[in-house]
Amino acid sequence: MGSSASGGNRARRTWARTASIGAVVLVAGLVPGTGTGAVIAVDEGVRPVRADFGYRCALPGGTHPARVRVAAALPRQVAAGRPVRPADVRVAVELPAEAVARLAATGATTAHGAVRLAGRVTQGTDSADLPWTQLTAPDRALPATGPHTVEGAGAVPAVTASSGGDLTFSTGPVTLDLLLRRADNTPTAPPGLSVTCEPETGQDLAIGRVAVLAVPGADERPPAVDEPPPGVDEPAPPGGRGGATPPAPARPPAAGEDPGRRAGPADECVELPPTTQDPVPSHGWIAGFANVLKLGSAMYIKDPGLMKVGMAKATQTYQCPRDDGLVFTMYSDATFSYGGKPQLPPVPSTFLTFGFMPTTATAELTLDAPMEIATGSYFSPDGQFSEVTKGTAKLWVRLRDVKVNGTPLDVGPACRTARPMDLSLTGRGWYDAEGRPHGYTVVTGGPLTGTATIPEFSGCGVTEDLDRLFTAALSGGGNHVKMTQGVLCSPGQPEFCPDPPKPKPER
Repeated sequence: MGSSASGGNRARRTWARTASIGAVVLVAGLVPGTGTGAVIAVDEGVRPVRADFGYRCALPGGTHPARVRVAAALPRQVAAGRPVRPADVRVAVELPAEAVARLAATGATTAHGAVRLAGRVTQGTDSADLPWTQLTAPDRALPATGPHTVEGAGAVPAVTASSGGDLTFSTGPVTLDLLLRRADNTPTAPPGLSVTCEPETGQDLAIGRVAVLAVPGADERPPAVDEPPPGVDEPAPPGGRGGATPPAPARPPAAGEDPGRRAGPADECVELPPTTQDPVPSHGWIAGFANVLKLGSAMYIKDPGLMKVGMAKATQTYQCPRDDGLVFTMYSDATFSYGGKPQLPPVPSTFLTFGFMPTTATAELTLDAPMEIATGSYFSPDGQFSEVTKGTAKLWVRLRDVKVNGTPLDVGPACRTARPMDLSLTGRGWYDAEGRPHGYTVVTGGPLTGTATIPEFSGCGVTEDLDRLFTAALSGGGNHVKMTQGVLCSPGQPEFCPDPPKPKPER
């Protein structure tokens, strides 16, 4: 286990170092020029190569033997300075029945994700990393009994040597980034599993070789890499995209940072569109605090509101690694329910208006449309599985039962914001090695933080226009919001049905 763990760490360090390089790696000048004579080679087509290897894969509960098959199409020979472009690359990992049983024990019936091979390419005594990380494994059902094969396929970097000598492509540690789902399409707990596989010792690890023929007068250049063009992306509801700053690829992205950019040139990094599906109905409770910056106080949403969630109404996978580790996005939506309306329970609040005038009012927060929720699933370089969930909503804010210094103030029946208030909430969480959730996940709940911008008010007052008064006292941006969601009653959490627990708001 000690050697396997150290090998796994090496593989993860290699992946972390190479994941953001892009789709083209130039390994130039691996060795000094050794060819002599005027030899100019012409490519002689490609030939398929295939190699089988013995591995051991670490899963929860222990390690298991596995077979890894690597297949590709390589050119027979190239001239020095010309790129070697492996084609039809496939890496298949056959897990034995015992390992499949471990996956099934989590409740999973299907698995998909990505396969990462951290190999080496050598020429003479010099070598370089061979990051075959852009391999996507499609969704496949786990068998009831027997072995299961996870096969990844995709584009891999091109390798260029500037001098003559055989290039040897060799296998190395393989990592399976698996996303597990139950029969009802809800995620397992944890929803992801990173499986590291190390090759058995004492075997030839060569996948295939390419003859590189010397070219007279060719320059021997130092190693170089092509950086991807700048660009950003973040999970967004189907039909809309949004910009974001990429986070560091460790644990959940840090506060203030959202899911980030894709790795690789746009023409080599395929982002599949979301696939719609029947949402999984779930429900739970939510409560918390919403600051009113101008008043230096907060509304305390003490009575939890019922939240109905349509979980996994669409899913999206990425056919190339993103430099923030994002491999999967689940889209959901949610609405509130109180008195037959999509709103939270009324919120009685007391403020010192303009710093000296005690004012009480009841606020009603009503959704204009269901809240859109995007949950990004991440594998960090250390193999940890984490989630970042972002919810966006528009809410009407209505005021009633207003009293100023104890005297009722008739604001009328339609005193509310002139347009819906923009609300953005973010929750961050991860799963430890035992599958225990930490922080926030959609299924298990937790803290959600964000900001809200309160628009100007309209329709306030009966005998006099009070719009300007409430706009001056309440409207503006920078209002911090901290909500606490309880665990959901869902097919994945039947022990919390039909009455999930109500959360205690965190200050």
